[in-house]
Parts: sequence; C-alpha cells; structure tokens
Amino acid sequence: MNMMKQDILKKTDCEMTLRGCTYDAVEFLTRESLTDRKLWKKFVQVFRDQQDGDNLGWRGEYWGKMMRGAAMVWEASHDAELYSVMSDTVRDLLTVAESDGRVSSYRREHELDGWDMWCRKYVLLGLEYYYDICRDETLKAEIVSFLCGCADAILARVGDGEGKRTVLQTGRSWGGLNSSSILEPFVRLYVITGEKRYLDFSEHIIRQGGSSMANIFELAYENKLYPYQYGVSKAYEMISNFEGLIEYYMVTGIEKYKTAAINFGRALIESDVSVIGSLGATHELLDHTKKRQTAYSDVVRQETCVTVTWMKFCARLLRLTGDRIFADQIEQAFYNAYRGALNTEHKSYPKYLHQKCIVRLKLDGYVDTVLPVDSYSPLTPECRGVQIGGHQMLPDGTFYGCCACISAAGMGSYLTSAVMTDADGLIVNFYDEGAYALTVGGEQVSVNVAGGYPKHGEIRLTVKKSGNAPILCKLRIPAWVEKFAIDRAYEYKDGYATVALTEETTEIVLSLEMALRVVKPEAWDTDLVYTDRSLTTKEAYLAGPMHVEHKPEDDDFVCLMRGPITLAADSRMGKDAASKFTFQIENGTPVYAISENDDCLPNVKTLVHCVMKDADGKAFSLVDYGSAGRDWETVIAAWLPV
Repeated sequence: MNMMKQDILKKTDCEMTLRGCTYDAVEFLTRESLTDRKLWKKFVQVFRDQQDGDNLGWRGEYWGKMMRGAAMVWEASHDAELYSVMSDTVRDLLTVAESDGRVSSYRREHELDGWDMWCRKYVLLGLEYYYDICRDETLKAEIVSFLCGCADAILARVGDGEGKRTVLQTGRSWGGLNSSSILEPFVRLYVITGEKRYLDFSEHIIRQGGSSMANIFELAYENKLYPYQYGVSKAYEMISNFEGLIEYYMVTGIEKYKTAAINFGRALIESDVSVIGSLGATHELLDHTKKRQTAYSDVVRQETCVTVTWMKFCARLLRLTGDRIFADQIEQAFYNAYRGALNTEHKSYPKYLHQKCIVRLKLDGYVDTVLPVDSYSPLTPECRGVQIGGHQMLPDGTFYGCCACISAAGMGSYLTSAVMTDADGLIVNFYDEGAYALTVGGEQVSVNVAGGYPKHGEIRLTVKKSGNAPILCKLRIPAWVEKFAIDRAYEYKDGYATVALTEETTEIVLSLEMALRVVKPEAWDTDLVYTDRSLTTKEAYLAGPMHVEHKPEDDDFVCLMRGPITLAADSRMGKDAASKFTFQIENGTPVYAISENDDCLPNVKTLVHCVMKDADGKAFSLVDYGSAGRDWETVIAAWLPV
C-alpha cells in the first residue's frame, strides 16, 4: 500500500546567507560539536564497547541524534567541512554491524531492554537523514544495505508472531513509549526501499498504541483529553511518536492519523506551551504547563530535548497543514528557550555534578566536559546550568548529554522553515536577517531580509526573480500582531499577507506593531496530572493521577512580551530578578524604551534591551530571555515576582 500524500508547504533546496543570531547559532554549533571528529569517533565507539546494558543507558542515541541535527543544519549552511566530517563518521559507523546486521550499544544478553530500541531508532534516523543529503551514490547504496540489516535484526525478535516481543515489551520506561517512537525510521525505511515488511512493522507499532499505559494515538484522534491527561506524560518521547504517525499517514493516506497528529499538536499549544516556547514546567513531563508554569519545582523543567522536539514537530505540522500557528510556535521557541540554552560562554557543570545532577553512573574519575547547550531553562527566578539532562559517561572519562546531541535539530527546524514554497509561490515565515536563493515554480528567486527584527518591527524584503511570470509571495503575520501594514497591495487570509510579484525586483516593507504585552498567570484551582515521580512508571499508572492544587503565591508573577520575545530579568541589569517588581504605568501599560545598547551584558549581544522604570521612577532593564543569565551564575526570571 503506497498512497503518498503531499505536504501543503515544502522545504526547498535553499542556499542561505545567514546574518544576525541565526548565523551566530549555526557557527557556534558547527564549531563546538558538529565538526568535532574526536566526538564523533567516541559516539561510534559506543557500539563496539556495548556498555549501555550494564546500567540501562542510552549512549547509543548520541550518534544518530547528532547526525540528524547535523544533516538538517547542512541543508541550510552547505558547509563543506561539516559535510566531510559527517561522511567520514557515517563510513565509520558502517563498520560496526554484527554478522546478522545487529547494531546496538547493548550486548546480546541485555538487548531489547531499557533504552536499546530507542538507541537503535536514532541509528536508523541519523543515517536516513544523512541519506537524504548524501551526494555519493555508492555510499547511499551501502547505507541502505546497512539500514536493512539493522531493521531486519529487530524484526527477527520484535513484532507479531510466535516467540517475538511486542514493541512495547522492549522498554521499561513510560509503558514502552520510548521504544514505540521507532515508528518514524521504519516508515522512512519503507519509503526508501519499498519493502513491505517495514510498513507491516510500522502498523504493528500503531496497533500497540504507543504505550501500555494509554493508547495515545486513539486519545489524540478522539480529542476529548489534553495530552497531559492521557495517563502517560513523558513529553519528548510522546511527541516523537506523533512525528512517526505523520510519516505513516504520508505513505498510507489514512486520514485518521493525520487528524490525530494535528489534534495532538493543537492540544499541546492550548495546554502545555510556556511563555518561552517549551513544555513541562515541573519536570520533563506534560503537566498542564500553560496554567502551572509559575508553580515552584525543585526538579528540572523546560528541557532542551523537549524544546527541540517540539520545534521539529511543529515544523513537520507546518509543512503538513500550512497553518501559521505552528510557525508561531517555532519562532517563540527559537528566540527564547532554544537560543537561551546555547552555552556560548563555555560554562561547565563541575560544581553541580556531585550535588544536584540526576546521574545514573558512578562519577569517580570523570573528566570535566563543556557541553554546547544547557539542559534546562528556568521560568521563575533561578540560574541556568543547574543540571545535565541525559548525562552518560564515555569510556575516556568525559561525558555527554541528550540535550547537547539534539540541539542542532532545533536550529535545522527553524532554518528549513524560514523560506518555503507552496502551490502558489513563495512563503516567508521568519524575518531574522539573511538572504535566500531558491527555485519557485521553475524560476530562480532570491529573497533578502533586513530591518533588525526582532528588535524592530519594520522588515524590508527584496525579492528578485529570473523570469517574467508573476508569482505570489506570502508573508507570515504572527498571531501576536494586532496591527500591521505593507507598502503595496496585498490580500490577507489565514495569517498570511499575499503580495503579487510581477516585476523582476520587488521591494516590500512589512511593518509589524511591536506592542508590549503583559501576561499574567492563568487561573486554576485543582488539577490531575500523571507526574508523581516518587513512583515507578507502572506504579504511577496503577495509582492513577496525582492531585495538585493551586497556591495563591503562584499568581504573584507577571511576564512581559514584545513581538516573539519574552523579556527577562537578569540580576546584573539594575534589579535582582528574585525581588519584587513594580512598573511605571501609562495608559495601562508599563513604560519602556528600546535601548540601542546591545552590549549591556558581558560577552553577549542582546537581541532586545528594554529600559523600564519602577513605580518610584528608578530605572532597570529587561533583555530578551535568550540573552539572560548566560554566565550560569546570575539569577534570571521570565516570570517576574510582583
């Protein structure tokens, strides 16, 4: 069965000249991790050493997770050195398969347990994403053979049939939710090879429902509950399952699964996205974040893995539906939670390793390691850098983490969604400064974006096309915009303003009102959530949801937003982020001025610097959340105590 569906919006083979914060982020990630040949070798060595089974570890995810992101970044940067490094580590990985094709970071006596299937998922995904950009046909053929060997070794032990385990029986966490997410690479492998056994296994996964704790696919289709109410709450792994469900819909055309994935994405926007664009305010779990994001938590929150997976899922939904709401989500996450997690000051975690980190390995003899991203982002007053997510030791004594490996996929999701095409022409979703060259309807088109967004709302676009045929250019108008203007004729529908490009060169000035928005905590009384971490996942499921109550002190906060930016207090900017805030008010809105001093924080070029005044007239500053607290020592806050 192959009824391949088409996306409404399409990624393009787009040559990009990046400027602004996108250039800085891509250059940083490429230099700090993606072109680190020694790091790639250590990740491949994991499959030779096979030590994960000793502690149910997940080192085996690192290679494929970082390869997927590297391939996505390369789609935008076309960096020659990055491509060379990727190709070399792919060839290295192709040497680790055992005689039956098995590739695992677990020895055979421990296989198909813990995080083994999850790690094998990332081996498949990393190779499949590289396959899509590979320019060497001989290497592509070797990759397909290797992929089939990996997949067939799984099919020999897992699936329908006597003597086999179901996919949910191959993992202990969250009812097998992690193992079930192998759906996406199996569908992709079916698309590459046309081999029906891979589609059959994908159908097996969907029939299992994603988790033994709840059939998440059916619940999303029914759309009667929010995802945090499903009975299984692990955010990253659950979103990954729905990424696979979309790919299954694309090859089968079964509308039910498209509906389920869209329902799931929209429900998360309604229930669990925070002011910085991530999910999970009290752990790495869906927990009704929208209402509970000011609740105190002494554990991790707003995980970078969740942020990136949410960005990637929204990018997939954007292509599937063409709905602006998903581009809005990517942008909010990118400028706030994602950009704030980049460890550009090269801070390390040694003072926290023995005290706060949730670590599953003995730490004696560890080698201090600087990771390119921070794992968790605070919402209420706190420092960055308080814990490492997905921390695992490597044989040489260094360590790495899940969030560090996944980070590039967030950058790739943003970049590959920035300028797209549809059946009518050109789509411009994001306005960070840069230039793009692509093909639209057979014509060569270039787009230059200038204007200093997101500090300023006046965006200047220059669009040049090679032919005389008119094409349409759709400009995203974010949902936070109340007023906008365009200096030429346009039509507005469903969040996009459409301008007809009839000349060889068209200059467009788009003006977005950048009003300050005051956000207060949403009212709630009591709730039921599946986040009791004192129980094992099976016990938590049997015990039912945990009752949580609203506390009056959770209302004593305010958040200020301007454009896609969440403003944050940084205690170095004239006011302690943990102190009580007051504001000088005019016409019901805090008085502020945009400063042109972008170097107001050491070693950081801020995107937005707002000078405020308190009720007594004393000046203090707020900056964009992504710039605040990068020294990992300063208390910052997105939700300001009032």
